[in-house]
Amino acid sequence: MKLSDSLAKRPLIFTVVPIRDNKTGDPVHDEKILKNLSMKRSEIVKVLSPIKRLNAVNVPELIEENHEGKPRYNSIYTRMLARGIADDLKVDAIVNKVVVHIETYDDFVAWLKETSSLGVKNIIFVGGNTRHHKYPGPSVSEANITTNHLLTNHVINEVNIGNICLPERRDEAKKMLFKTLTGARFFTTQMLFDSKQISDLIMEYDKQCLKAGVHPGAIILSFAPLKSTADLNLLDFLGVDLPEKIKSFILEEEGISASSIRSIQNAANVYSCVLETLEKIENRVKVGINIEQLTKSNLSSSVKMLEYFSKIIDLDRNDLDKMLTEFN
Repeated sequence: MKLSDSLAKRPLIFTVVPIRDNKTGDPVHDEKILKNLSMKRSEIVKVLSPIKRLNAVNVPELIEENHEGKPRYNSIYTRMLARGIADDLKVDAIVNKVVVHIETYDDFVAWLKETSSLGVKNIIFVGGNTRHHKYPGPSVSEANITTNHLLTNHVINEVNIGNICLPERRDEAKKMLFKTLTGARFFTTQMLFDSKQISDLIMEYDKQCLKAGVHPGAIILSFAPLKSTADLNLLDFLGVDLPEKIKSFILEEEGISASSIRSIQNAANVYSCVLETLEKIENRVKVGINIEQLTKSNLSSSVKMLEYFSKIIDLDRNDLDKMLTEFN
C-alpha cells in the first residue's frame, strides 16, 4: 500500500540512520562513499525483508549548523539510499529536507524536480535548529505552499507533504493547523517516551481542525529503543524529553541488557494511551507508527521494535491491552 493511501489507516514507517558522506570530487573517495551506500542498502534490506506490514522507509538529512546557522551537510545521498531500499522492499521512500538552508526559489524548484525524478514522492520538510537564527530559505509552511503551487502547475508530480510536530512546543496544535492548511498531509513526531503531551496535542489539534473545517493530517508517532545510557547524550542533543521515571524504567530496572525490551514495552503502552485518546475524538485524527534507528548499533533493537509494532498496529485498544497484559 502506498504511503498516501495508508495515511487514512495506520501507516508503519522505519527511519534509517543515513551514512555520513560528502562529495569531494576525488574519484577514489567518492567511489568509496557509493560502495558504503550500497552496503548500507543491502544491510537494511536484509533485516527489513521479513516485515511485510511496512509501508515506507524514511531517510533523514544530517546537517550541522555553526554558531551563525550556516549548514554543513553530512548526508548527500539520502534520496538514493531511500529510493534504493524502498525499491528492494517494494515500499514507499520518504526523505527529510531541511528547507531553511535553500537560499532561492530556483534552488528549491530544482531540488524538488530532481527528487521527483528519482521517484521519491514523500518529503518531510524540516525547519532550522533554532528560532534565534535568521535563515535564508523558506519556512516549513512556505515550503508547503511552494510545493503545492508547483503541483498545481504540473511542474512536479505526486509529492506527498509531511512536516514535523513537537508535542512539547508551545501552540503546537495551532502551528499544525496552519501547516495543514498549507498542504501538510502528515506529521511525524519527535521521539516519544510518554503519552500525556502527545495525547493532549492530538485532542487540541482535532479541536483546531474542527473549528477551521479542515480535515486533519495523520500523526505518525515516533519511537526508538534505548540500548544503553550512551543513547541519552543523543536524545539530549535532539531535544527529546525523557521523563526521569521512564528513563529509570528502561535503563535501570533489571539490568541494562533488557533495556531494548523495556523500550518496546513502554512504546506499546504509549501507543495504547493514544488509541484511548482517539476513541474520545471518534478517531477523526489518524495515527501511524515510525520506528527510528537511533544509532548504528541500535539497528537490531530497532528492527525488533518494528517487528512488534507490525503485529499490534492494526489492533483495536481492547485487543492491544490484552497483549500488553501478557507482555507486562
